[in-house]
Amino acid sequence: MSLVSLMYHDVLSGDRWDESGFPGSAAAHYKLGATNFLGHLDSLVAAGLFFPKPDAIAAGNYEGCLLTFDDGGASAPWIGEALRRRGMGGCFFITTARIGTRGFVSAHDLRAMRADGHLVGSHSHTHPANIAQLDTRALHREWRQSVDVLEQLLGEPVHTASVPGGFMSPEVWRAAEACGIRTLFTSEPSTSVQRRGACAVLGRYALLRTSPPAMAVALATGRGPARLQQWTSWNVKKPLKRWAGPVYRFTRARLLRHRDEALRAGSSSCGDSGKPGRE
Repeated sequence: MSLVSLMYHDVLSGDRWDESGFPGSAAAHYKLGATNFLGHLDSLVAAGLFFPKPDAIAAGNYEGCLLTFDDGGASAPWIGEALRRRGMGGCFFITTARIGTRGFVSAHDLRAMRADGHLVGSHSHTHPANIAQLDTRALHREWRQSVDVLEQLLGEPVHTASVPGGFMSPEVWRAAEACGIRTLFTSEPSTSVQRRGACAVLGRYALLRTSPPAMAVALATGRGPARLQQWTSWNVKKPLKRWAGPVYRFTRARLLRHRDEALRAGSSSCGDSGKPGRE
């Protein structure tokens, strides 16, 4: 049995996408409405999947279906409680420079989530636009500062992280390993495990704002073409992200912003009606 990891970000009600996590249409593309997200959880549970304890993943036991959450937005405690109610644990990867700032988790939130059995790991310190373009010193600083902040906050070693933006490179991998990371998640849609020294690199399948519960189940179980379609799309975009850099990010953000404006203009009732904190 192998590990399949699903990658989420923030969860919000209505269309108030900027209230948790990073602002803007590009970030909102990865944020789910509350009702939709709860449907994901219930459908995954109904599918009879095995959900491992996050600490088992941190220890290197890569089996089952794992839910991960990037950025460390303010919706993380509500997400953690929704998971706990269903007997599930999550991995929350935190942009540590944002802890306690508007739209992001507090130190108290993170300690409480950890006490509930969720895993808290690094998502770098500042979430660079393209971490793979940093020089060696800056790379080490990103991972080292983030790990140090979390270890002081939690009072325990931190050995798990995810790469911001999915910009993976051998240098990013080496720097993470040098800072004590032993399990490093990327955004590449894959169930394979790559190893370099003491650090294992694992892929994840992304869930988007428009992803229905059936998509989460299809990616988790491997049924149908969902995994192949996401892998194909990722590999088409990969060279564009790497080589077009800021131009790609600007163009993508502009297209997503225009799409959101068109949706808002078309109907004021398109928002999700779920209320974070209520089930």
